[in-house]
Amino acid sequence: MTSENFAISACPNPSPWRRALKTAVSALLMEAGYQAADCMALETLLEMTQAYITEAGRSSSTFAELSGRTQVMVSDVVMALVEMGTDFTAIPKHARRENKINFLPPVPSTQTPVSKILQVGEKKKHPLHIPDHLPAFPDPHTYIKTQCYKQPANEYQLVREKAASQKRDVEVALTRFIAKTGATHSLFKDDKSSFPLIACKPTPMPSLAGLLPADSQITDQEKSESDGSVKLKQQAQSVQEIGADAGADMTPDAEAIDNPYLIPAKIAKSKWS
Repeated sequence: MTSENFAISACPNPSPWRRALKTAVSALLMEAGYQAADCMALETLLEMTQAYITEAGRSSSTFAELSGRTQVMVSDVVMALVEMGTDFTAIPKHARRENKINFLPPVPSTQTPVSKILQVGEKKKHPLHIPDHLPAFPDPHTYIKTQCYKQPANEYQLVREKAASQKRDVEVALTRFIAKTGATHSLFKDDKSSFPLIACKPTPMPSLAGLLPADSQITDQEKSESDGSVKLKQQAQSVQEIGADAGADMTPDAEAIDNPYLIPAKIAKSKWS
C-alpha cells in the first residue's frame, strides 16, 4: 500500500521538498486510518511539520555552535529534541512499526532544454590572475570588434560574371521601361504583357538611313578637321618664330645670345694697326 491511494483535493505544490513532505504526511494519515483529507487541513499539517523540523534543525545547529563545532552531531540533535519535549527513545520503535507504508522513490523532474545560442568566433580564455570558476568571456565581437561588411570579390571570373549580370539587368530594365512607355508588339495576340517587343517606327525610305552618316559622325569629323587646322596654325607660328630667331642671330647684336658656342667669332685688333 502506498500514499498514492490517499484521496487529496487538488492543491498546488511547486517545491519538490514540499511535495516530499506532503507525501510523508499523507502516509502518516493513512496509517492513522484516514481515507481522504481536505487541501486546507493537509496544508495546515504541512506547515506544522515543516515548522517542527525547522526548529529541530535550528536548535541542533545552536548546540553545535555552543560546543565550538561547525558540523551537527547526533548528541546535538538529541539535546534539541529533549529541549523541545520529544521522547527520542521512541524513535527506533516508531521506525520498526508493522503497518509502515513504503514511500515511492521521487520522480526526477524534467529539465527544460537550454536553448542553443549562436556563438560567433572563439571565446577568450581567462588570464592567470582570474580564477576558472568565474564566468567565461562573451563572444569576441561583443567587446572587441564587429564586422558589418563583406569582403569584396577580387577574382577575375567573379568580377566578369557580376559585370555581365549587371549589364543584362540594366538592358532588361531599360527594355521594359521603353516597352511600357512606348508602343509595343507581342508574340501572342491575346497576351500583350508577358513578352513585350519594342515597336519599330516605319520610315518612308529605310535604305537611305544606311547611306547617310549619323549626326555623331559628322560632329566627330568636324571636330577632327578643326583640331587639324589649329595644329597647322601652331606649326606655322612656331616656324616663323624660329626664322625670326635665326635672323636675329645674323645681326651685329650677337651679345644677346646666351650660348657662348653660338656667338660669332671676333677678330682682335692689333695695336700696330
